[in-house]
Amino acid sequence: MNYFKNALYSFFILVVVASCGSTKKASTSFEDVLYPTGRFFTIKHQDEFVQRRFEYLFLEGNRLKMMGDLGNSALYYTEALKLDSTCATCYFEIGNLLIQSRDFENAENYLFKAVQYDPTNEFFLSLLSKLYLHNDKIELALKSALYLADQYPTNPEYLYHLSQIQYGVGQYQASVNTLNRIESLVGINEMLSLEKHSVWVAANKPKLAEQELTKLINTYPANLVYRIYLGDFYTQTNQLPKAYQVYNDVRLRDPQNGQVHFSLANYYLNQRDSANFKSSLKTAFSSSNVDIESKIQRIIPFLMSIDSKENPLGYSDFIVYFDAMVKAHPHESQTHILYANFYRHFSKDSLAATHFESALLIDENQEDVWQEFLVLAFTNYELESMIKHTTRAATLFPENGFFYYTAGYAYLLNKRNEDAVGYLLKAVELSDSNTSLKSQIYGMLGDIYFQLSKPEQSFESYRKSLEINPDNIVVLNNYAYYLSVVGKDLDRAEQMISKVIELEPNNSTYLDTYAWVLFKKARYVEALFIIEQAMEHGGASSGVILEHYGDILFKNGNVDKAMVYWKLASETDDEVSSVLAEKIRTSSFIPEN
Repeated sequence: MNYFKNALYSFFILVVVASCGSTKKASTSFEDVLYPTGRFFTIKHQDEFVQRRFEYLFLEGNRLKMMGDLGNSALYYTEALKLDSTCATCYFEIGNLLIQSRDFENAENYLFKAVQYDPTNEFFLSLLSKLYLHNDKIELALKSALYLADQYPTNPEYLYHLSQIQYGVGQYQASVNTLNRIESLVGINEMLSLEKHSVWVAANKPKLAEQELTKLINTYPANLVYRIYLGDFYTQTNQLPKAYQVYNDVRLRDPQNGQVHFSLANYYLNQRDSANFKSSLKTAFSSSNVDIESKIQRIIPFLMSIDSKENPLGYSDFIVYFDAMVKAHPHESQTHILYANFYRHFSKDSLAATHFESALLIDENQEDVWQEFLVLAFTNYELESMIKHTTRAATLFPENGFFYYTAGYAYLLNKRNEDAVGYLLKAVELSDSNTSLKSQIYGMLGDIYFQLSKPEQSFESYRKSLEINPDNIVVLNNYAYYLSVVGKDLDRAEQMISKVIELEPNNSTYLDTYAWVLFKKARYVEALFIIEQAMEHGGASSGVILEHYGDILFKNGNVDKAMVYWKLASETDDEVSSVLAEKIRTSSFIPEN
């Protein structure tokens, strides 16, 4: 007996893709599977208390299911079954919940019982058949699909499900017959004809495959795409004269048809006619009546093998096609993104950044494109413009810490330190999961705070950075240098810069820091040895290092040579100490306040 026939059921739609091997034809009907010993009948004894208890459990199971409490919902349905073991809907609901829990084997058992107790319910039977297919029980899937199609012969969905299983097990004629049943219900249409065409191709029956396309053409003579499909079929089956004849016919009927030129390109590629292949592609990419998605699908395979010697397209060809696509679809951001990635592959970052920017001008709500653009723009755009770009990204995506980081960095580069701090602090707040970025931000804050004459906040930021990444050599160097500038914790400064030199022994900046720490510790001879190494590794081009060299020379008693390097330092464009001119005037070392 069925309960709650008027209840609303929530059906879980199972999407399955099965790789069906060959199997023997179903020898018995699905009814024999359901009732191997014949149909059974159940007699239910009426008991008002049991009935009310059952109804409570069933309805409570429904309520919990609607609330998303699947585990307790299944428990209530199970308890309901203890009072009425014939409740098909209870079995179905438990099976449905098991599917959502991805317990497909047990779900199959419950759905089987649901169908046993109510074989007239098409939803129960449909889901069971799909579950058989998912569980790779192909013979049962086929039997249940045949049974479903026989019970509901006018339902195209059930017939299509059957045809797919028949196709999967190699029953090609049966699959086409089932598709013909659908066609008798809905009429000739593209999907069914192309399905039958594919079946006949798989069955190696080219004449029948050709007939399906010809039938489409005759039914819809004004739709030239079906003629192109036929030409493509001829190309694939190496009937090249026929293919060219069809393509040429389409071209004469519609000179503006871009799609046929893609097919012609394939034809010419098959013929190894490079000039016509490339010309046809250009015409197709230039056509505004071919959608951008189709064009992207066409160019992607060539881009995937861009470095292969076998690729028929070269660098200049891609530029021609991308330019054609941009001109044909000026308001599509996808082309610019693809173009940008193409240029980036060839390390043409400036051009790549330009196309990322164009994509954002069309559609600025692309978070991943902003990230790609900003990384490139910092080295290819004016620094002042970067403030505009980075702050716009941060406004559009206020939960993305990277954009606040880039905005802070842009302000820092533009020497607007107070503005930089605000964005960087927000970046820290949003970057808990990105510890590497967080370490960089703290290091940057350390630099800014020192420039803002806030040494304690600077050193605290450096400490936080090194807690996350103790081997951040940039932070280690800057921390050590600024400690030496204020003459504080010089032993700690020496430990840090020594670690840096171990990791990078030939960097003039780091060697200069080491020399300056030793200078501040009055270890002038050692400082001279280290600063001369800095000079040997490129330090002679730095005003700061030249001035430090003069200071160290002076403390080692070589005043004349010190004067030479102080003067050289003054002739650079670098920022040097505020007392350098006085050192030169007085020929003596003067510490900076």
